[in-house]
Amino acid sequence: MIKKALTIYLSIYLIVGGFLAVRSAGAQDDRVYTLAVLDLEPNQVSLGEAKGLSDKLRSEMSQLISRGANLKAKYDLLERTQIDKILDQFEIQNIGCVSDSCAVEFGKMLQTDRILVGSVSLIGETYSVIARIVDVASSKTVASADRQLRGSIDDVMVGLLGEVASELLLVPVKKKSNKKWYILAGVVVAAGAGAAAMGGGSGGGGETPVVNLPFPPDRP
Repeated sequence: MIKKALTIYLSIYLIVGGFLAVRSAGAQDDRVYTLAVLDLEPNQVSLGEAKGLSDKLRSEMSQLISRGANLKAKYDLLERTQIDKILDQFEIQNIGCVSDSCAVEFGKMLQTDRILVGSVSLIGETYSVIARIVDVASSKTVASADRQLRGSIDDVMVGLLGEVASELLLVPVKKKSNKKWYILAGVVVAAGAGAAAMGGGSGGGGETPVVNLPFPPDRP
């Protein structure tokens, strides 16, 4: 009987322990990365409009970072004045950087952990904003966004750039999972089976106890 009880205990421990391990694996990185946002490269968009859109994107990202909720990573955003001041020392303009190699070189000059590069384009009546955050040390893209909008540049300023900032910085909202219910049901079944096994082994000869499972969550 003791052996059976131990087996049941270990089964429940492994189920619950595995669930906790999955949760801890998704924990947020506590490191704070410095992030520089370069101006978007214009394509069929005026330089002035591109700079204005870049400032708006930087502002949207700054607001999300200041809230600090549901972020993929923690960031300390470099001010535009800081970026321009450093680039002026190298006699380089804050524009025209879209490749990964260029992003890494700019990141090293700015002494930042990560850097955002991208472009804003107008094709016909559709605006396209493509941006990505590149890790300077590894040269890898850690987040990217690719959004299009058919309309005016005002619509890009008011709505599209907020979507780009959210896609770059926020953890995607996942569908509600029934995993917790299935784990709970497994624990209940294991416990009921253990009780039945111990009852049978003691020579009681009684009926097998009924295991009442929790009701499953409503499906969407």
